[in-house]
Amino acid sequence: MPAPRAKHLHTARWIRPELLAGSPEWTIGLRRHLTAVWFTAGGVVLCILLPVAGFPALYVAAVAVSAFYRDCEPLEMLRLPEMNASRLLVRKVLTAWRNYFLLSAPFALLAIVAHPRTAWIAVAWAPLAALALLYAVVAKYVRYAPERTSRRPVAERLGIAGFLIPILLPLSLCLTVSYALRAERNLNRYLHDYD
Repeated sequence: MPAPRAKHLHTARWIRPELLAGSPEWTIGLRRHLTAVWFTAGGVVLCILLPVAGFPALYVAAVAVSAFYRDCEPLEMLRLPEMNASRLLVRKVLTAWRNYFLLSAPFALLAIVAHPRTAWIAVAWAPLAALALLYAVVAKYVRYAPERTSRRPVAERLGIAGFLIPILLPLSLCLTVSYALRAERNLNRYLHDYD
């Protein structure tokens, strides 16, 4: 079973880690889900042709990126930068924001050019997309365990759903704050052998 997955990961060698700020999540995520990425890009372009659908489509793509943060990398990769847990989390979040906004910038510009009167929607799109990516990162490191692959708990799935279903958004915001604190504690256990 692992052999086909490894073969599938190497089909997109042009997706290099240095282009994605060395992020293993984005490198593996883009390689593993390359067909879905192309369909998403095509869907976003089609949505941009509609007056108010471009930025919401980009936001849904930001929520979909949380799939990149399902798997956990080996502990050696986390120890490599020699950072404490809080700095590592900040770096992971900033990398996620950088990669998402760089990849979505051409689509955002196209949406503004195609429908300049709807550019105000970007004011809501950017912070909500950034918040969804922050949630994806901290949720991953709350359940981080290098010795096993942990499943996503129901609360984490509800938190992701909250970014798509407005009535659940308060739950997502509360989970983001809680997960940020718990993720730092969890990472400290592994990076510095704290209890």
